[in-house]
Amino acid sequence: MPELFRILGSGEWGIAVAHHLFKQDKLVEVYGRDSVKIKQLQETHNNTNIEFRNLQDLSPITNKNVINIVATSSSGFSDVVKENLKYLKEFESITWLTKGIDHDTGLMLHEIIDNEIGNDCSKCIISGPSFAKDIIAEKPLIVSIASNNDDLIQTLKNNIETNTFKLIPTKDIIGVEISGIMKNISAILAGALTANHYTDEYIQKLIELSQDEIFQITSKINCREEYRVNNKEMIKTLSSPACLGDMILTCYKDHSRNRRLGLSLIDKFNLDHVLKDVGTVEGYLSTSTLYQNRKKFHIGKIVKTAHSILYNSNNPKSCLEKLFD
Repeated sequence: MPELFRILGSGEWGIAVAHHLFKQDKLVEVYGRDSVKIKQLQETHNNTNIEFRNLQDLSPITNKNVINIVATSSSGFSDVVKENLKYLKEFESITWLTKGIDHDTGLMLHEIIDNEIGNDCSKCIISGPSFAKDIIAEKPLIVSIASNNDDLIQTLKNNIETNTFKLIPTKDIIGVEISGIMKNISAILAGALTANHYTDEYIQKLIELSQDEIFQITSKINCREEYRVNNKEMIKTLSSPACLGDMILTCYKDHSRNRRLGLSLIDKFNLDHVLKDVGTVEGYLSTSTLYQNRKKFHIGKIVKTAHSILYNSNNPKSCLEKLFD
């Protein structure tokens, strides 16, 4: 039974999960790279027993059973793993809340862990349609938890699950990861559909095409045997919180940066101006990464259409028409 949860990452999502664990009477430490932010968090959260510390102060602990949870952005994931390699290698498992892909290398997050920490480490990802504010507000949430270690899944379920926060288990780590990448790309196209006067019926068709592409990528990608799951498990992923649940949330809700980018994709759009206004858009970056590594990921119409609009400056409406041919 874990006696201490260490959250590596001090963003909104990591802090929200820390609060959730604290409310379940768990001992929690949050580690961040920004010392100024950590000091601010120490001051603003002094009414809790959550410890906020600098990531460079992360050190082994021998008298407590520890669960480590990485909660960084996808761009910071590799650095956090590499910079704390000696520490993380002391443990038999690692869990992450991060969605996305490493844009510098085209590596999926489980591949980074395999390459750096080793294959013997049990891996677990928690992913689904959730916002930090909803966790803190204790709104009902259902997310996916994927691991090749049933005991690790059960340990996390026992410690995280509440009446309002449910974890749906699966062994399909790759399917859950691919879903977290693809839903951002799909949300851009969903916004573009709305901007070009398509009805919500077409967004539903877009989601179905996205599910097909997720299945195609997951079933064809070259991976270690331990990540292989049967078709039944892959199909189950398509209707899971990590896939369909997250897809619906990001494709229909305007607070998604990805969908907001898509809403600007009309004839003669100015992409540089839009990106400056919206900020970092994960789906925009992921479109390029998957396309550049298309032989590895066996991409289909969704990624190709997004790339044609975003990187080849082709007319959005014409590209969307071809998507549904």
